[in-house]
Amino acid sequence: MAIQVVRAGDRRRVPWRNGAGTTEEIATGPSGGGDRPLWRISLADLGSEPSEFSAFPGTDRIFTVVGEHGVELDAGHGSESVKPWSPHPFAGEDAPRCIPQGATRAFNVMTDRGGAGATVTYLPLDTEFVSRPDGITALYVRSGTVHAGTEHAEAGDCILIRHEAITLRGTSTTGLLVQIRPTPASLP
Repeated sequence: MAIQVVRAGDRRRVPWRNGAGTTEEIATGPSGGGDRPLWRISLADLGSEPSEFSAFPGTDRIFTVVGEHGVELDAGHGSESVKPWSPHPFAGEDAPRCIPQGATRAFNVMTDRGGAGATVTYLPLDTEFVSRPDGITALYVRSGTVHAGTEHAEAGDCILIRHEAITLRGTSTTGLLVQIRPTPASLP
């Protein structure tokens, strides 16, 4: 199936690796070696209290606050302010302390370093966008409606397209556009 819509109510809730919180798994890619997937997209509850992120050695991470309140991240080399809807990449080995400025959530894209690369862009979609056939395209919908083929996604949903060029059409839509490209060595 080239197009999949993951509805907000259909995501699987799992504990963080360090047990400090929970996340909703949106989608994962094939095994990238060992026990971890080549890529993973998830939505974490950060709450309003400080917490420590889990370490994911060998992983690249793009963290985007999707709640109303930003956060301060400190991985031991200075604190960084992360505002809502501004993608923030960092190495998975860094397990920063997260200090929310109020109750909030975060959208995470993690890729196996060397096995895949990813970009996350905040996107206003009032026209059309064509997914890339050489990877995975996902759109986490903030507002509006997205149509792809016969499927549609609403606010809170995520539309996922695997290895096909499909036109996404938005109606007053904003969201996070994710593009994941497996490296040639990781392809079957």
